[in-house]
Amino acid sequence: MPNIEVSDLPIASRETSTGLDSYRLNPGLLRNLQPANEEGLRYIVGRAFVDVKDSGTVYVEFDANLGTYRVMDLYKKLSPGPALYRNTGESTWSPASNNPVKRPYPQAGDTDTHVPAKQPLTLPLSAHEATTRLLNDSLLKMYPLMTFGQRVEFLRAYNLSPRQHIRLHSDLTANPRVMPEWAEQHHLRSRDENDPTRFDQLQEEIEPLLLPVRNGTLRSDLVDFDKSVTREFLDAFLTRLGYLRNSSDCLYRTDIPGLFRADERTPFELYNDGRMLPRLKHPRGATTEKPISATVSHKLVKRYGARGTKAPDPEYLRYNSQRNKYPGKKPGESDNESGNSDNDWSDASDVELDTERNYETIRHDQQFIFSYVIDTRRMEVVLNEENHLLNLAALEKNAWFPEDELEALISTSKRGIESERLWLFDSTFTRAAKVDDVAALAQSSYIGNDIEARTHSGVSNQHEYDALIDAVAKAGKPILSLPSGKDWFANDIVWPE
Repeated sequence: MPNIEVSDLPIASRETSTGLDSYRLNPGLLRNLQPANEEGLRYIVGRAFVDVKDSGTVYVEFDANLGTYRVMDLYKKLSPGPALYRNTGESTWSPASNNPVKRPYPQAGDTDTHVPAKQPLTLPLSAHEATTRLLNDSLLKMYPLMTFGQRVEFLRAYNLSPRQHIRLHSDLTANPRVMPEWAEQHHLRSRDENDPTRFDQLQEEIEPLLLPVRNGTLRSDLVDFDKSVTREFLDAFLTRLGYLRNSSDCLYRTDIPGLFRADERTPFELYNDGRMLPRLKHPRGATTEKPISATVSHKLVKRYGARGTKAPDPEYLRYNSQRNKYPGKKPGESDNESGNSDNDWSDASDVELDTERNYETIRHDQQFIFSYVIDTRRMEVVLNEENHLLNLAALEKNAWFPEDELEALISTSKRGIESERLWLFDSTFTRAAKVDDVAALAQSSYIGNDIEARTHSGVSNQHEYDALIDAVAKAGKPILSLPSGKDWFANDIVWPE
């Protein structure tokens, strides 16, 4: 997926913003937005956004009554905003008041003879547009006494797939008086727990999306999918796909082969402690226990850990080891007598931590980051992209995820991740050896401590770790190979025996 550079859009004056000030999105929220497609729409996790000319970017939803998109508050706190119309020959949009040439599709009784009443869009409907039109048009005509919320629940009870929503809209447009027989039959079948075919249509549409969405090679246009079927049906369907639901209401899997992580901790530290502990910047939220973040993308971990591209976080380098409860001080700094630990994990850990204060830091000059592959088989892995696709309602409850793309969270016990699950990449990112094998070989040859000390002092000695991985391979120990020329992802990892 190509990198997208996001820059601040010009802020319109109050006179030209046409009431969009409250709806305009902060540029920081636009990081993962796709460029506008041929319809002038930008998508992220299935939601549609548009660039308003000379104003900014706003969230939109299709309004069937107006026949176009309407500005909405992403957080559902404001009433619907103005209708927008595409600027001719551009990817930008403008409100109706700024674009008198454009107008909503005529309603019944309009005298304009050039455009037929309720002219359909020339492009095929997306599933989201079909659902919107079903709720605001077709079902409203069939059941005029129902509230909008009642129509939502009525449609959910049918447990229709996205393509079935499109089909239903087409059928009700042709015959608006009665639900089609196929929909009624599907309704009954979806409620029968003993019917092995009740998920077939949905699985045919959703399952092919999972890996591409997880890997960031596809941006699905599904919006609020988890709100379009009943919770009972959804949970049974997700179980069929291999997902479980944790105490945070987030979906997780236990069959992810491995994940990638860039980290300033040396393999010797992880080996000596026998584990990788969670870090102070990873609050609880989406996982059952304390999370450790990682990425599904080999390309991203190369970007994080490649030589000269990213320095270690200075805050982490204030700890001489992951067992320090309090940060140290650089030479010449004054003492810090704060009674609070900066490590919010320390009080919950059953690992004995060092409570010394004001020790002199030894690694504050470290210049590079290590890259690891983590064996996550049989571990709880919460995947960001899939929760956005299949479980957005839970994420709207403020479940925490890092801001990086293609993130996953590993739920760890209080003891962290065992070092036997950790593999160290060489500087080419094409080979990885077990941390335990690398450190044991180094220490048996009496060079391990010197290598680590040089790293901590600021020497760029990645080649020494490469030499250790070479020695591990020559000793017949397992080596994970990820040859260049391919974009590797979590599910591509096949662990050596």
